[in-house]
Amino acid sequence: MDLTQRRYQSALGPTLHTNVSIGPARRHHSTILLLGALVVLVVACGGGTERVSSGSARCTPGTDCYCDRVKGGSLSDPQLLFCEDFEAPTLISNTGFADGTPYYGPWYDDTGDIGNRGANSYWNNLYGNGVNSFLFSLGQPSSPALGTACTAYSLCVGMKVWDSADRWDANSYTPLTAFYTQDSHFTEEDATLTAPTNGAYGGDGVFDGNASLVQRIPVGETHGIAGQAALASGTRNIGLTMAIAYPVNSLSSGIWGTSSVPAAWKHNEWGTVYNPDSGFDGLFIFYNQIGPRSGIPFSGFLGSFLDQNYTNCASIVPLVGNAECIGQGLGIYWNTPANYNQPTDWPFGTWGCVRGYLENAGLPNMRMRVWFQGPNMTGDRLLIDFTANGTQLDNKDGYSDMKWNAYANTNQGEGYVATTALTFRYEDNVHARAGMPVSCAQIGFTGGT
Repeated sequence: MDLTQRRYQSALGPTLHTNVSIGPARRHHSTILLLGALVVLVVACGGGTERVSSGSARCTPGTDCYCDRVKGGSLSDPQLLFCEDFEAPTLISNTGFADGTPYYGPWYDDTGDIGNRGANSYWNNLYGNGVNSFLFSLGQPSSPALGTACTAYSLCVGMKVWDSADRWDANSYTPLTAFYTQDSHFTEEDATLTAPTNGAYGGDGVFDGNASLVQRIPVGETHGIAGQAALASGTRNIGLTMAIAYPVNSLSSGIWGTSSVPAAWKHNEWGTVYNPDSGFDGLFIFYNQIGPRSGIPFSGFLGSFLDQNYTNCASIVPLVGNAECIGQGLGIYWNTPANYNQPTDWPFGTWGCVRGYLENAGLPNMRMRVWFQGPNMTGDRLLIDFTANGTQLDNKDGYSDMKWNAYANTNQGEGYVATTALTFRYEDNVHARAGMPVSCAQIGFTGGT
């Protein structure tokens, strides 16, 4: 196997080595753990009213948070695929136990499946359970302050979520997820870190509103898939706009590998209809270790992994940045934007806005574009643009979902250098639609510092 193929398999393969079934939960009294889990958190009863970030605009869930407006308010989007701003009160507060749609219950809520900790959580109901490492196993937590321990199955569907006050009894079980609400949360586990700057409307810390998602990668942990946002099966046009940030220790932690042994760090992946078990494409924002490190994190792929039959290499036309055929018919790499330099354009410790548009996925006239807007940029910049014949790719029948993912290949062994420090990835205002992506300005990104 040549190096190109080894790298490609490494970037794709190990994510699902230890997974339970991934998919939105179907709540039944006797549901097997094949069904899903991530869920809901929260502050004390009634929710907090403190200002969470010096510049972020607090909102009222169900009324005027970003996705409220997108789903039917002032920003109503008739082409909406999904929107997540992490403002559900049950993600960050101890509220709503036994409730139903739209916010369900807190992280420990086992309503409808007693002993299946987290069965009625927001995340579990919307996005399903992640790989095993995200979930409580039998007997955990040993002495919960809230709810009961996992007793119904060998694995319960509720996710282990870090919390400043450990209200979800997960901090001692290596949680891989958190939802920060205050500037102090960004520095609580490592005082050398800082709350990311350049958030919505110029604020620091949480990008916008009350909370941001935190992909938490402890030393040596691979992390992985934490559930999935469903799309209409066969979706061929995907426009994504989202806010994303990395802490100031991102590079020094080793999460991107080393300069001599780079390693893929997966970002959210898109599942294909044709190959639902392993056809996960790294669209828009990803790090597949191909191309210069100055291009972090813009290095992704569209795969033809199962059949290894992509022979349409001559159809690939790079217009901006680079796109090329992966060896042995494995698909398409995209990387190396010529007009982008990570240390200057997107310094670690700052929020950035990524926009991407894949149109006509799997068709002869497929086209993919990626834009970026960072600190002190008054508008976004086109980094990647290519066309190709997609009829031999895994996306030939379109896409079915987006998987929340932060798998770190450098922590899987196989000659890589493991991370040496706890590090994170922050996300907010994730807006996917079946058309051109909305602007960075719409999700609150101004480019100011």
